[in-house]
Amino acid sequence: MSEADQRPSAREETESERESFVGSGLERVEDRRILTGEAEYIHDVAPENAAHLAFVRSVHPHATIENVNTARAEDHPDCLLVLTGEDLQEDYYPMPCGLNAFEEWSLATDKARYVGEPIAAVVATDRYAAEDIVDRIDVDYDQHEPVVDALEAREDETVIHEDVGTNVPDGETMEFGDVDGAFADADNVIEREYSWGRISGVPLETAGVVAEYDPDRDSFDIDCNIQLHTLVDDTVYETLGYPPEKVNLEVPADVGGSFGTKIAIHRYCAVASMASQQLDGKPVQFVEDRVENLQGGDMHSSDREYRVRLAYDDDGTIRGLDTWFVDDFGAFPRYPVNQALKPLSVVTNAYDIPAVKYDYELVMTNKTSQTAYRGFGVPAHLHALEMAVDEAAGELGLEREELRRRNLVQPDQMPHKIPTHNIYDSGDLPAALDRIEEIVEERERCEGGLLDPEVVEAKREEGKYRGVSCTVHIEPGVSGSDWTDRQRTEDEALEQRERDEVAELPEHFRVSLERDGTVQAYLATDTSGQGHQTLVTQLLADGLEVLPSDIEVGYLDSVTAPTEYGTAASRMAVMLSGATEGAAEEFRNNCRQLAAEEAFGSALADIVYRDGGVECQQSGERLELADLAELDTGRNQRLTQVAYDYQHPATEIEEFDEALTSKFPVYPTAAFAANAPIVEVDTKTGEVDVLKFYSLRDCGTRLNPTIVDGQAHGGIAQGLGAALMEEFQYDDEGQPQAITMFDYLLPSTKNMPPVELEHSETPSPFTETGAKGTGEGGMIDGPVALASSINDALEEYDFVTDQIPMTPHRVRNRIRDAE
Repeated sequence: MSEADQRPSAREETESERESFVGSGLERVEDRRILTGEAEYIHDVAPENAAHLAFVRSVHPHATIENVNTARAEDHPDCLLVLTGEDLQEDYYPMPCGLNAFEEWSLATDKARYVGEPIAAVVATDRYAAEDIVDRIDVDYDQHEPVVDALEAREDETVIHEDVGTNVPDGETMEFGDVDGAFADADNVIEREYSWGRISGVPLETAGVVAEYDPDRDSFDIDCNIQLHTLVDDTVYETLGYPPEKVNLEVPADVGGSFGTKIAIHRYCAVASMASQQLDGKPVQFVEDRVENLQGGDMHSSDREYRVRLAYDDDGTIRGLDTWFVDDFGAFPRYPVNQALKPLSVVTNAYDIPAVKYDYELVMTNKTSQTAYRGFGVPAHLHALEMAVDEAAGELGLEREELRRRNLVQPDQMPHKIPTHNIYDSGDLPAALDRIEEIVEERERCEGGLLDPEVVEAKREEGKYRGVSCTVHIEPGVSGSDWTDRQRTEDEALEQRERDEVAELPEHFRVSLERDGTVQAYLATDTSGQGHQTLVTQLLADGLEVLPSDIEVGYLDSVTAPTEYGTAASRMAVMLSGATEGAAEEFRNNCRQLAAEEAFGSALADIVYRDGGVECQQSGERLELADLAELDTGRNQRLTQVAYDYQHPATEIEEFDEALTSKFPVYPTAAFAANAPIVEVDTKTGEVDVLKFYSLRDCGTRLNPTIVDGQAHGGIAQGLGAALMEEFQYDDEGQPQAITMFDYLLPSTKNMPPVELEHSETPSPFTETGAKGTGEGGMIDGPVALASSINDALEEYDFVTDQIPMTPHRVRNRIRDAE
């Protein structure tokens, strides 16, 4: 039975009054093939004659490579090829870097700068042989002192990149509003320090690629699970030294997760392609194993050290925010963009704070390079800000919720421009805080509830402290792209930049009518499990007044698709829905025009599109989509094939011009959440048990409530892991301490509390469908919500969650110090 046959029956759903599929929670069309094992991942697309690639990786965090002896490897009967960094320098190019002045090759050339960095590549008849042959390559190192701590790295006692000359290659101090005045005039100023540990997404499917060079066409075909394959394909074709039309990246319809981490796996695509070219076109496959992924797979997120100052008056009015932080980049600045700037889009969170100072330093260390991760730097910022708010509330003797309430952006202030020039589109934040407090009061601070005063007291006698804190958070969505090279733009050019120089990327979408009357849609972006096919299916079903079973959704490769931003930064619900709506409208109009020209001989105004066909109002004649497909056959310009580009919403709104021109992060949707996780802290062991997680969420129009709930549950799970469990730690010698799943602790169903969601819907006035981005919620707001609840539980210990993750031993140590 085909996949289309599994969708809602056409006949069952054809009623006199058409239902709307948008907002209905249509079951994901992707799930049947995934759950029945029919989905094809990178493992599944490799041809039988493919060779297999494995890497020699550095065991030292910082060492000069004196010699790479490949003789014994090349003597192995199953060895097809060995590549070193020196080999690459002869025929290829370095990978693009995220900051000017840096150069990184796909295989290390002069030095190894982190444990796990690829030094050489082996291609063999199978992966087992390749792994064995890796051990036959001898690398001579001259070891150097590693630099592991980002704060110490700033001293430049040991410089990791001698040609750059410093471990602090970039940073910026930005002031918005009268910062000095705010801090001088405020009744109170507090200054605190907070730490955010190194975490990241750990997708079920690791990085993978199958590359094949075609000697006849002198071009490459690359199947890979890279994220943003049309945006970052330059990392592959530039590294190979070919024009984009010669390097075709194709991503399967099903990818087993990314969360941002697969944006930076271009190294694998490039090396596999080089190997295939060196082998005269033999396809080459590489699939990263779990240890490689955790240790050195270019997939860590950053870790940060914060110093925060908050200026506030005795009545609780927050007047100024001053944040300074060090962002640990690891060994190389990863392309295309780092996570230091996105917090500018939500710098004041849900509060109306008029003056902001934002000061950061980007620091190199001997750790795995950082890449994107769900939330993209915002979770760490919100944690630092909200912990300072908690501490300010304590200083004032106010409830945390009360201090928050006094500073929230009010609904009549929406749309609200924050000091850093981004604009929150809509929302009633005070109502969200009120509602989440009401839920807790009604359901939990009552007899039998988790916060029943008698129960809470009894638990305390056992050494188990319960607490809850209600917090409100903004989730910025729908990133623009033009700000992403701010750190690679000269100051003078930035100051002289004009509005017409702004180049945002639209969302490209195609619709084609097949001869049997079914509709084929094509996405220019890739997916890693978000449900894009479902979203497009239900929107097109409504837009074309057909059934989901009449629609198929496919994907375009990097050569066929235009360059676009793609799946990241909570963009797709907004951008895809806008593109689908626009394409559907154009398709309907084209069908009317086609019928007018080829069939009815009527004026266009007399023809209506209705129920998946067109009708002539005068004659009553009707054509179905299959009829229109037949009419369109053989025409020079087919009207039933539509390509549509949906422009980024911020480009249509003048109020964003200042941010766009100055390359400040533009995120024109502000989804929000009010959270109330109930935690229980065992003061004897330091363990934090999350008993229940209440969350009120608003992402504007919910196009598919099932997918929205899924995003929230997954995000909260990742937020819980970040807050309490996960961390890529390194020892003082630069050795990674979490290279297996026994070391890097991911939350499981055992750790997850009951999650109770409630939704409000405040449609965005900026977007086509009113939808807001919601792909990062839970991860953005979950950790800080949990941290604040821990603060509440341990209030009598004067406890502040100043370090993430708050693992049991850290909690216990803090309690012991307080005792």
